[in-house]
Amino acid sequence: MQIYCKGMARIRDRTTGLIYEIESHELDWDTVGGDERQMGPELHYEASIEHPELGMLTWSLWEYPQGVENCHQTNISNHELIEDFDYGLEHVPEPDLWADYTLPKNPFAIFMDSYHHTGDLLADFGGNDGDHLLNRMIFSQQITALESYLGDTLRKAVLADKAAMTRLMTKDQELSKERFSLADIAKTPDIVENKIRDYLRSILYHNLPQVNFLYSAALQVGILVLAQDKAGLLKAILLRHDCVHRNGFDKDGEKLTIFTKDYVQGIADLIKNFVEAVEKQLRTRVGEA
Repeated sequence: MQIYCKGMARIRDRTTGLIYEIESHELDWDTVGGDERQMGPELHYEASIEHPELGMLTWSLWEYPQGVENCHQTNISNHELIEDFDYGLEHVPEPDLWADYTLPKNPFAIFMDSYHHTGDLLADFGGNDGDHLLNRMIFSQQITALESYLGDTLRKAVLADKAAMTRLMTKDQELSKERFSLADIAKTPDIVENKIRDYLRSILYHNLPQVNFLYSAALQVGILVLAQDKAGLLKAILLRHDCVHRNGFDKDGEKLTIFTKDYVQGIADLIKNFVEAVEKQLRTRVGEA
């Protein structure tokens, strides 16, 4: 699934009566949350801008179950919406940005190298203030390292295990809808593996509820229960969104000052413990196979 957003929004200021136009290219969409529900994860996508006259404007989309647009919402405070964007979710094949990507032999070792390197940078060059730029950059890298570990590890494990691929094809709503003819299979014997590989490449691995579902469905390992502080981990991922897309400000325009050395190192340790727990569970699974 991908988000489409076309046209423009025309909004009348409730105080002055002036009409402002916003082009679709001004919106920057991202996944901002997700909850586990009966039929899998419910994904929440959002785009927001701070308009100099109208204030904070937000457009939201929800996907549930996977592959289905559940609803969308436009929040423009008390202003008058004259015309809105044409926006929603659509099934559009994306360019294969992974064509030349080779899965690493040891994603865990790569993660640990990142953990130690960013820890050294934080200790040597990080600032004491909670809004220090380098602290935020190191914090964001820690989340990125987690995403890379979860993505590379899942793909390696699933693609090497036909039973895991079968479970994923059966339990994942998006994949279970796929149908292949005998002609398709004869032409491309690896069609199922290729489809699963492409699907796993499309996942946003900072969306932990969805990633938890995939690990559980394919590998029979739930990962979120392994987090020592699940709420703290999910909050950190949302804060990373503010660092990357809002330059350290929240959606209300308030400057975030939480990124002290102690906080950033604490999140690094929380992520490290989480990754170690996931790795241990996966190695136990392999040993029992």
